[in-house]
Amino acid sequence: MKVFDGKFFAPTLEEKIKDYLGSHKVFGILAIVQIGSNPSSEKYISLKKKLCDKLGIKAEVYQMEDSLSDDELKSRIKKLFEDESVTGGIIQLPLPRASLKPILDLIPTEKDIDLLSSASKERFYNGDFSRLSPILRALDYFLKNCDIDIEDKKVIVIGDGELVGKPTHFYLSRLGANSEIINSYKTGQKLDCDLLILSAGIPYLVDGEDVSEGCSVVDFGSSVVNEKTAGDLDSRSKLDHLAFVSPSPGGMGPLVVRFLVMNFLNI
Repeated sequence: MKVFDGKFFAPTLEEKIKDYLGSHKVFGILAIVQIGSNPSSEKYISLKKKLCDKLGIKAEVYQMEDSLSDDELKSRIKKLFEDESVTGGIIQLPLPRASLKPILDLIPTEKDIDLLSSASKERFYNGDFSRLSPILRALDYFLKNCDIDIEDKKVIVIGDGELVGKPTHFYLSRLGANSEIINSYKTGQKLDCDLLILSAGIPYLVDGEDVSEGCSVVDFGSSVVNEKTAGDLDSRSKLDHLAFVSPSPGGMGPLVVRFLVMNFLNI
């Protein structure tokens, strides 16, 4: 089993960003909107802000109370993204309530660097892959660096969320994989596949012994257990029969954060 360490590859992406910044003048603010509080989300927001500060990119975190009404939140977010000084941004997921989902459509397509607005998703699900989300760019990076060809391979995606599960399933299917999405996985079920994508957000959901030999695993799951980040894959279980493992934390996270910045810069 080989561990895919996102922290190892992160400096390569940072150098690409620095090269771009060395020859381009960057105007505008990267806006990061958080509604309410969520320990896991706050960690990722901190990483995004820290990276932007390190690279000299202006990023602002806009904290909004989840006690505000949907209409008030919509009004504030609409005003924020109409500001010409804000040239790109995200609304951090998960949202505190389902009724707020329409606020993702308040981000203009050209400023939508997570590609979660209805317009961005429509373009993507119509097969336009000219611009990919940070999640998919990180997954692509993993597949290429591990020399994994997924055409005609069996892929299982656990979790059907809008950020990871659904787009990953669709994208890999379009690339020729035989992809299946599972949204009701129970610990102990056997998983026979060539590539396993985890995005349920349930700590230690999958025991390594239940995954077929030679399978590669990409863990996008992120939960906080005893003040520490835990992935969907139980890192304490037997993993030595697997091929490549991108763990959580440390695997995809560092890449996703850097590809988010690259989407902001359009590189």
